[in-house]
Amino acid sequence: MRRAAAGTLMIAFVALAGCKSAPAPLTDADRAAASQRDSAYAVAAGSGNVEGMMANYAPDAMVMPPSMPMARGTDQIRQLWKGMTSVKVSLQLTQETADGAGDFMYTTGKYHYQELPAETGASENGKYLEVFHRGADAKWMLVAESWSPNAAPAPMAPAAPPKPAAPHRAK
Repeated sequence: MRRAAAGTLMIAFVALAGCKSAPAPLTDADRAAASQRDSAYAVAAGSGNVEGMMANYAPDAMVMPPSMPMARGTDQIRQLWKGMTSVKVSLQLTQETADGAGDFMYTTGKYHYQELPAETGASENGKYLEVFHRGADAKWMLVAESWSPNAAPAPMAPAAPPKPAAPHRAK
């Protein structure tokens, strides 16, 4: 009887040892940190400060811009932003959601991009998605980012008509 009880107790102990508690929910401070990072990013983008734009990316982060190849890692992301900061812009980011648990958080929102001067510059409205990871230092770092404009892409040009087949000559 004691052996059966000890065996049952051992099985229960092993089962409980394998269980982990649910990750902690996000706090208001976590959500505020993401919002502050978006604000700092928008200011850096507006001033053409690439290093300021890079401040929140994890070393292995990926950026997935619309109609462009993915940039993976801070070197490629820095090159992407250097190529896109030749024009003075105003960028407004409005965070709409911030959710997650434990060391992962995602945010969604909308953006307004305006090349300056506004009278002659292009503008765009769209939406974005960011994924953050909290590192061992408790700092939230951006690990993935994507955005897309609200407007549909311009229609593609019609395909050229097929060339007529060469006439077949009988031998």
